[in-house]
Order: sequence, then C-alpha cells, then structure tokens
Amino acid sequence: MRSYSYLMSATGSPDGHYVELLEAKFLDLLRKLLAQVDVDEEWYLESYGDVRDAVRAGQMKSARAHYLQAGYFENRLPRRIVVDEGWYLNEYPDVAEAIRSGAFFSAAQHFERNGFKEGRLPREGWSLLTQD
Repeated sequence: MRSYSYLMSATGSPDGHYVELLEAKFLDLLRKLLAQVDVDEEWYLESYGDVRDAVRAGQMKSARAHYLQAGYFENRLPRRIVVDEGWYLNEYPDVAEAIRSGAFFSAAQHFERNGFKEGRLPREGWSLLTQD
C-alpha cells in the first residue's frame, strides 16, 4: 500500500483501468486496510509534535487513532521505515543524483521527506502492511 497522494494521482501504468467509486466508500475501504498497519506510538508522537500536543490535550485518543483518521491521508509515516539504500538508489537514479548534489544526505532521508509521498518504495516488495 503506497501513500494516499500516490493513490489519488494519475501516476502509474498508462494501461491501467479506472474504477469509479464514491469517495466515502473508498475511504471506508482504505480505513479497513489501515487498521492492519503497525503504528509505533512513541515514534509517531516524537516525529509529529502537533499530534503529540493533540493527544496530550485530549483532542486525539492516540497516535494510532490519528494515523487512521488523518495521518495516512496527510502522507505521514506510521513508524520508522527501513530503507534499503542500495536498492533505493539503483531504483531511483534521480535520488542518487540529488544525494550527489547535496540536496539529501541519504536514501532514507529522501524517502521520509519526499519518497513516500511520491509513491516510491523503500525496498523491493515493501508495503505499509508489512512489518519492518
């Protein structure tokens, strides 16, 4: 399962088929899948101060609740994701060039800041539904 931005974009196979679905039903399906995603409460609250503050203020029940309700749709990661640096740079030569030019320090940094939102995978066969 890739980022919400990627799912909603027209990127991907030009030979693909489109399916029309009411947004509410689509979101319901996504939330059922997201319920299977492992959310690291401590990491999430440390990474997203606004969520930490909302949980402390009682506006949100937990990091997991935030992720399921809004975090995924805001392209937030549910936990630290292990990036296979070699595979990532081989798969995405533009990222290797961006690192050489100093725009990023590593493949992991690129994935966390931009790659996930762009629909890139951190390693071959990865999904949000798999355990790291």
